[in-house]
Amino acid sequence: MQAKSRALHEFGAAFLGPALHVYAESIEADSRGHLPVCLAREGWCFHRLLSRLKRENLIDLPSDPVYLRVSRTLLFRAMLGTPEIMSIALGNDFNGSVMDLMRKRFGLQLHEIFSVLPIELLRFQCELPQDRDKVGQWLEPHFSGLAALVTPTREALTAYLERSGLTDPDKRPLMFDLGYSGTIQKVLTHILQRDTSGLYFIATKPGDTPVGDHRALLKGVFHEGVGWRNGCTMLDRSLLFESLLTAPHGQMVDMRQKSDGEFEFFYGREAATQRYFQDLKMVFDGAIDHVIDCRRHGVTYTRDDVRELYEVFATRPNCIPRDVWHLFSVDDDITGNGLLNPLKMFAI
Repeated sequence: MQAKSRALHEFGAAFLGPALHVYAESIEADSRGHLPVCLAREGWCFHRLLSRLKRENLIDLPSDPVYLRVSRTLLFRAMLGTPEIMSIALGNDFNGSVMDLMRKRFGLQLHEIFSVLPIELLRFQCELPQDRDKVGQWLEPHFSGLAALVTPTREALTAYLERSGLTDPDKRPLMFDLGYSGTIQKVLTHILQRDTSGLYFIATKPGDTPVGDHRALLKGVFHEGVGWRNGCTMLDRSLLFESLLTAPHGQMVDMRQKSDGEFEFFYGREAATQRYFQDLKMVFDGAIDHVIDCRRHGVTYTRDDVRELYEVFATRPNCIPRDVWHLFSVDDDITGNGLLNPLKMFAI
């Protein structure tokens, strides 16, 4: 193995390996009677981990894990004009014009926006979540037009969820994601019209949450009930995990079902991890190999071990080797922030 490849592999084992090992143990303990569902960009790595563990008979799961290519942007787009989901979509941080909001949070293209919304409205500035009610009032007269616009997305998503097995009445979906408030799970609960469960690295709002007539149960493995900027390093500096726990295709923004019944997916712009995905794959391989070795040889970590290890990497300069610096980039368009570099943000 070349020196760079070895450095990437070893970093994956040290930085991600212990966290994935503890997470896999929690998944195995909670999965009985459930359909394991790996969500969004982070789910790509989780799906690779669980699939390999299952192939090597190192984990007991009731069903093969499902990788669900969804994102907040895709779900918000598909459910545009639905009052219950609009309230959720307008509840997260954003600062900019209504035009930017429709592009970055709902994934609409310019010609789609202009076909439904008046230019005067698009020029309005908003700050969310403070202006949620006001923006909701601005958009409400256009809900029917927006809903009609995204009908192809909504129909493709509904068919995709059914084909992925999430409508099987005998298996309650158990969803896996990094965190934090379970937005994707809650929107899926509304779409599926069934109870769901979610197991996260961090759950800022754990417990049973009502979603219409159904419930979304959220649990956190490493932290529960913590708030931003309240001294929880794994949450406040979670962009380090987010940079690496991503998929080769980046964030999905739209989808269609083709005439042959297959699905076509459309993605947003690439972050550094998509441009250098062969390097990120080496990091994943190192992390997953570490989990395999731990489970074969009875090595365990506590949740405190993982939290303390993350604290070191996230706060001390030069703990993250130079060979992996180029992988730390996050697409945060949904909040209007564009591409972020957490190493620069956190001065590490």
